[in-house]
Amino acid sequence: MPITRRDFYKLALGSVVGLAVLKDNPTAVAQSISLKKPLPYGAGQKGETAGGLPPEGSRSSVDDFDYQIKYQRAFEAVLWNMPAAAIYSFRRAAFDNLGLKDNDIIAYSEPATPHLEAITANSTTPYITAFTDLQKGPVVLEVPEAGSDGSLYGQIVDAWQLTIADVGPAGLDKGNGGKYLLTPPGYKGTIPENYLHVPSPNFRIAFAFRSVPVKGKSIQDAYHYSKRLRMYFLSEAGHPPTQRFVDPGSNRYPTLPYYDERHFRDLHAVASVEPVREQDKVMMGMLATLGIERGKPFAPDEKTTKAMRQAAIDAWFYMQYWFDNFPKEKLFWPDRHYASLLLADDNNTFSFVYSDRID
Repeated sequence: MPITRRDFYKLALGSVVGLAVLKDNPTAVAQSISLKKPLPYGAGQKGETAGGLPPEGSRSSVDDFDYQIKYQRAFEAVLWNMPAAAIYSFRRAAFDNLGLKDNDIIAYSEPATPHLEAITANSTTPYITAFTDLQKGPVVLEVPEAGSDGSLYGQIVDAWQLTIADVGPAGLDKGNGGKYLLTPPGYKGTIPENYLHVPSPNFRIAFAFRSVPVKGKSIQDAYHYSKRLRMYFLSEAGHPPTQRFVDPGSNRYPTLPYYDERHFRDLHAVASVEPVREQDKVMMGMLATLGIERGKPFAPDEKTTKAMRQAAIDAWFYMQYWFDNFPKEKLFWPDRHYASLLLADDNNTFSFVYSDRID
């Protein structure tokens, strides 16, 4: 039976009156309501709130929905983009603090000290790191042969820290060394012979290697071995430039992500350049609420900035809470705190992509 105009106005008036009652009644925020007793009525039964309204006496716990939505989306964005933010922070700090440029190589002459502020650093082997931007064209990475002088261990990663190639004895060159050719998304050019082709799903990529001392060799030997690496654009292959190495030494290298509104400046720097993955399209839509959109400058207003700042702070505390309450079943021994932080998904991979969801 179609609804009449009279019925429509009665329903609309009832909804307006109901909303006014709910707004004026401050007694029933959901967190304060006891759930020990179920609601005493169901759909269509006597006592049910008319017009699709929440339980009688309810009120909103939110004073400013515009701020709340921005805060919620900013909080989730920090957790979602942490792999990208972390590797971008490495790049930003290298360029800003160490004067690095694309294809320059950071080679530590000694194991890392607290001057290297990094998430997963160790103090046993010298680190080697570099960054490049494939928007400028394909890049060649020359890896030395492993042998009595030294060996490399590590990965080349994309903008989300997903490995696109391993190097050294465990990598594509199998310890024989070689020229890795790193190509950008959608590259259609010819791949020269005798190159190890590594197609990248992103433009800004990085590598992090360890120079492993072999038997009878010292840390200094490992350092000198690492300086056999070469990195340059394919367009320069005919006459490669002199390789520039940077040893940070005791210089501060603050690679950790920001946990304030600057976090979202870095997020914009990533999102405005890198191709959007299929699984990220919903989040990209939400980021538009924060003023993070491809092809548009990032200029948040005061309210958005405050929401982003608090969201980044709370996300940091949430992650600390998670570590403080690490799942006991993941510990190697029940009475100790040793655990692997490389927690694979249910498919024993690190994509976290399933047939019905993406974690």
